[in-house]
Formats: sequence, C-alpha cells, structure tokens
Amino acid sequence: MNEQEGENPTQDKAAENQVPVSGGGPLAGIRILDLSRVVSGPMAAVILADQGADVIKVEPPGWGDGIRFLGASRNGLSAIFALINRNKRSIAINLKHPEGADIVRKLAVKADVVMQNYRPGKIEKLGLGYDDLKEVNPDLVYLSINGMGEAGPASDQKVYDYVIQGITGITDAQAEFNPVGDSMGDPNEDFRAPGTGQKMVRSIIYDKVTALTAAQSITAALLARERGGRGQHIRLSMLDTGVYFNWPDLMWNHSFIGEDVEFSGDLADTYEVHPTADGAIVAHHLGADTSPYSTDQLMEILASNDIPAGRANKRHQVRDDPQVIASEILKTFDHPRGGKMVLPRAPARFSGTPLTQRRHSPEVGEHTAEILSEQGLTMDEIIELARKGVIG
Repeated sequence: MNEQEGENPTQDKAAENQVPVSGGGPLAGIRILDLSRVVSGPMAAVILADQGADVIKVEPPGWGDGIRFLGASRNGLSAIFALINRNKRSIAINLKHPEGADIVRKLAVKADVVMQNYRPGKIEKLGLGYDDLKEVNPDLVYLSINGMGEAGPASDQKVYDYVIQGITGITDAQAEFNPVGDSMGDPNEDFRAPGTGQKMVRSIIYDKVTALTAAQSITAALLARERGGRGQHIRLSMLDTGVYFNWPDLMWNHSFIGEDVEFSGDLADTYEVHPTADGAIVAHHLGADTSPYSTDQLMEILASNDIPAGRANKRHQVRDDPQVIASEILKTFDHPRGGKMVLPRAPARFSGTPLTQRRHSPEVGEHTAEILSEQGLTMDEIIELARKGVIG
C-alpha cells in the first residue's frame, strides 16, 4: 500500500467501531465480545472494561454466568460478580441454537476482541472458534483460555484453580519444611512422608494471574494490530501461566541442569508473621520476642530503623487500614440490586486518560435489546428471537 495515500484499514476499522463511552479511559472505542465464564476470562475482561473498553458479556438466558451465585451475596447478587463484571453490558444468547451462534458471528464482525474459556474443541463445535470468526473479521484478536493447554493427557480435563495449585508445586511451597537456619540439601530429595505437609493457598491465585496475563496479552495484540498487523489467535492456559508465575523464586533450585549448583532456601524462609500484644506484623525474621510490644510500637521501631514491615491485618481490618484509606483504594457505592457496597477501584491510575466506573454489574441480558438494536434488528425481530428461545 502506498503510504502517501494515507490509508490504514486497521485504523479505519477502529474508528468505525468506536462506541460512545462516558468517562473514557485508554481503551475507549475498543469493543470486546466476552464469551467467557466464572473468573479467569471475566476478570481479564473487567480489567479492559475498567480501562474504557465496551465489553459485551455473552451469557446463557435464565441463570446467566454461574459466578453470579458464588460466595457472599445479597438479594441475588454475589460480591465477586459485582466486581469482575462491572462496566460491562450483558446480552443473553443461547449459543446452542443455530440462530444464537449466528448472532455472535454478526457481533464479531464489528468487535476488536473475542474472548472465551471453553475447554479445547468445545467452542469450535458451536462454529465460534477463531478460524470461524476470522472469516468474518480478519482483524479480530481472539483469546482462548483453557486449563491445561491443547495437547497432552490432561488437555480435556475440567480444571479449577486448585488443580493448577497442585500441578505447579505451590502446595509444596506452603509446607514450610526448610525453616531459617537449616542447611540446604538436595531440593530433589523429599524427607517428608507422602501426602503430608502440603497446603493449599487460600485464594484462587491462578485464575487471577491468568486473568492479568490475558488482559496484557490482548492489549499487546491490539498494539501489534495498530502498528499495521492483523488479528491473531492468543492461546493461554492456566498451567502455562502458573508455571511461569511460580518459576522465578519457587523454582530457582530447579532451574540449573547438572552439577556445582549452589542451592538456596526460599525467599519465604526469611520472613514471617510476628505476634504483638494486640495483633501481629509481617517482617523479616527478627530473632526476638515481639509479643510484649503493641503493633503500633513495633511498627514505629522498625520504621525508624528502615526495616520493611506491615500490619498483619485480619480481613475485616483491611478497609480501615490507614494506608488503604489514604490511597483511596476502596470506593463505596449503591448497587441497584446489591445495595450499599465497597469495592476496589481499578489499580492503574492514568494521568491522561483517567478511569471512572461507568456501569454497575448487569442483570442477565439487561442489554440484549439495546445491543441487537445497534445491530439493526427491529423490536419485532428481537421479540421473535426471544419467542424462539434464541435470546433472553
């Protein structure tokens, strides 16, 4: 293409697909079609939604995404759903109905990104895989998240976070079998009885770190497209992400092949929770009894000696921590279904394209008619689709 003609089809397409948003953000004008469910995909999508993208959440009619009912809730709204699905619009589509899948294909024509976290091969059976959708939109960035990857004996296995915790060795790292001061032997030798000592991390860390990786990968692919490339397929597994996430510190004793390796204890062997008279702090190993001191006293002593330390807050204390308050991390608002809530703001703070919360988490199919109207469907056509069970 002749640069002097000033033509850039990728930029023209982005301009065509821009949607009006209030509050803006660095991703304003980017449209994302989110077919994912539960945590890893929706949390990736909310990062992009918080940054201004128009995220259309595709849910099955009726109950919608199962994460709506997980954990603490009020009036049918779960706290986790409220956080990881804010700033999105919801359209309820029966993907197993041929006309439902056809609606998604038509929405993909004007989308910049499609996301899905079905097990390998499942989405292709619906005719909504990357090869299917790139036929209607060659500039599409398509993200596939799965548990174990697309090859191997466990690739078709249903996976939750705890499965990845086990495979990647994080449960072994919680065992605390190498306390400070012990000599470091061969890390390949395990002197514990099988099945003893290992512990779960009490958070879905691999769902969440996969979400962070997915969001970054999407913006990288969008940047590549903006620089003159085309769309592409991003494949991301929780297992890949978990191994990569663990490796720098938890696996440094397993990074060298051969002899003459100077093994080392874990970083976690050097710090611990220290009890105080009224609570606890976290700091490096102090080698002293800290229990006679109050938390404030001990924090002041350590700070005056430039020793990194922090309050070991219980969960109910986090909201009232002075630094959390000073940083204005948490925002209180009224949710139309859940009532008064407190949730964290998006962590990245952009000086030129500031972020705002534009929407509360949606009801199932709250924006179905709105989105289909944008596609040019009449109200009669929308009602007929609902009558046939295609949409909800």
